[in-house]
Parts: sequence; C-alpha cells; structure tokens
Amino acid sequence: MTDTDSDLFQPLAEALSHASVRHSPSELHGLICGLLSTGIETEAPELLGVLASHVDLTDNWPARAADLLVQLRDQAVSAFDGDGLDLSLLLPDDDEELALRVAALGQWCEGFLTGFGTGSAGVKDAELAPSLQEAIADLAAVSQVDVPDGDGEEEEALLSQVTEHCRMAALMVFTEWQLKARAPAKSDASVTKH
Repeated sequence: MTDTDSDLFQPLAEALSHASVRHSPSELHGLICGLLSTGIETEAPELLGVLASHVDLTDNWPARAADLLVQLRDQAVSAFDGDGLDLSLLLPDDDEELALRVAALGQWCEGFLTGFGTGSAGVKDAELAPSLQEAIADLAAVSQVDVPDGDGEEEEALLSQVTEHCRMAALMVFTEWQLKARAPAKSDASVTKH
C-alpha cells in the first residue's frame, strides 16, 4: 500500500463515522475501483451519488468525506490508466489487528464486486472472458473470507499473498473489460459481411 493510500484510511474512517455511515473505507474504495474497472469514469457528483445510494445516505456527503472519496477515485483512475503497479487496496495499516485487516480485505472485494456489477449491468456471465470470470470468482471467494483464529507470521504472509492476488485480479478485470469494450460486437461483424 502506498503511503498516500494508507494515509487516507483513517481520515476517511473518521469522516464516514461523522456522517453516520457504517460502511468501511475499504468497501467504498473497492466500489470505486469496481465501477472504474468497467470503464465508468464517474464525475464527482455522479460518483458521490452512487456511493451515497450504496450506503443509504439521504443527505449530501459532508465536505471532508466527499473530498476524500473523490481523491480516492482520482488515485484509482491514475493507477488503472498507468501500468497498474500503482493500484493499491485501501486497507488498515499493517500495525492494526490481523482480524481487522482480513475483514477489510473481504469488504474491499465485496465493494469491488458491487461496483463491477453496477457497471456491467445487463452483461451475461457467458459474455465475459474466462480469465475475467475467474478473477471475479476469486474476488467473490475472498469477499466471504473468515477471520483467522491466529495472528502469527504465517497468517500475515498469507494475508499479504491474498491481498496481492486481489490487486492483480482487479487489474485483470479492468484489462479484460477494456479488451471486451474495444472488440467489435458479433452483430457488427455480421452486418459488415453482408
């Protein structure tokens, strides 16, 4: 996790708490990344509206929370548009309890799947490339993760590996979706043959 992302977790957690939002910063960041992975480049008002709907916020976002959410969106856009190495998942700091970090990773994946589902509404699973289906299935499995009983070095190493796998799965979803978006539709190809 980059220092910039890590520095945003606690301020966003506090801003969400002040807004009486019980969803985690990790889940909302995952939601943003899931939307972006389908090519939805949401403007700030639209993004904040989608996020408000997701958390059942009836009023506008408080300014601090809105600023942080837009900042996270901007960082994610930059990471997806680059070579992908800068994409990081917004999770609690490494000095937090392992159980909290594992739960946050599951929440990030859940948010990503919700964002992807929103952005890909109307697309059937059969229309997705097998590698994209596999990445989605992996994220879905992690979203259901159980909190570990232990918190030793082995569990820490496993969390690190699973986090990296989720990061790569998110990049795979983004890449495969972009390839799908650029491919000509079959109906278009049949029209040009006649």
